[in-house]
Amino acid sequence: MGKGNILLVDDEEIVLVGWREELKSAGYTVRTASNPQKAIDMVREEKPDIVFTDLAMPKMDGVEVCRQIKAIYPDTEVVFVSGHPQEIEVHLMDFVNAGGRDEYLRKPLLENELIEVTEKICRELNRAGRVSDQSRNKPIDQ
Repeated sequence: MGKGNILLVDDEEIVLVGWREELKSAGYTVRTASNPQKAIDMVREEKPDIVFTDLAMPKMDGVEVCRQIKAIYPDTEVVFVSGHPQEIEVHLMDFVNAGGRDEYLRKPLLENELIEVTEKICRELNRAGRVSDQSRNKPIDQ
């Protein structure tokens, strides 16, 4: 059994591959989606503990991804990632208001930054008794 279930959402496949390998090598269960709607569908199938979502994507931005995930699983932790500092400043409050964490990761990520943030959030989830339990991972609307 892994340390936690992580969903990575980014429209750049190369980014997803690198992040997935880094988290998998640290013992996490990782799923990826290069399409925001696919990510929402994946959340309906299995609850992630943490979602890392890019902010700027075609068709649906990270703020809307967060809103839709929170509508399904309100207690899922969602962190946004962006390579555009001006977007972070403009959209951080929208993201927080949608239920996302008031922290973010800035691309390109620093070495071990993804692991450190993931471990920090998983520790918080463990302390709160909110770690993954696959028998409970059913969406609200089912």
